[in-house]
Amino acid sequence: MNRVYYSRAFTLVELMVTIAIAAILLAVAVPSFTSFVQKRGISQKTLQVRNALELARGLALSQRQVWTVCTVDAANSCVSSAGLRLLVFRDDNDNNDFDAGEVLQQEVDINSIALEMSASFGRPYIRFARNGEALELGNLEVCSTNQTIDYGRQVIVFRSGRIRLSSDSDGDGYDDNGGTKIECPSS
Repeated sequence: MNRVYYSRAFTLVELMVTIAIAAILLAVAVPSFTSFVQKRGISQKTLQVRNALELARGLALSQRQVWTVCTVDAANSCVSSAGLRLLVFRDDNDNNDFDAGEVLQQEVDINSIALEMSASFGRPYIRFARNGEALELGNLEVCSTNQTIDYGRQVIVFRSGRIRLSSDSDGDGYDDNGGTKIECPSS
């Protein structure tokens, strides 16, 4: 009795069609995935900035001392933009810069983002008083250093010490709660 065996395999044409479809799908998906990853990174840094501000407020309340949050340059001077790190520290000599011997509570690396601080009276720092109120109110704008990503978030500090994040649920570039456009500075 002769049995006929049929080989079950893909033909070369079927394999080429499958590879072509996979290549097309990847070409469409990779740019949007890259954008998603970069936007997610900005959101994560925004949460780190908010947590640093909340830490400073909590320390001010619990220790009954003034705590400062600012971005610093290489000389540890507070700057409004182009900072290298975000610091939470107790400014014992009230010079609004982080100096040797002052208590550093937290340091956040901000090299991968553009962070711009806009505090009251143009100050490059935000301080929290012993009662938890902010001595300077303002916004910290978190953006990508990649100018092709049109996405930014703000951390908003109120005089009462309340800290909130901006939200843009409809994607129009405006903060849904405040109505102000979140514009990332171009370098």
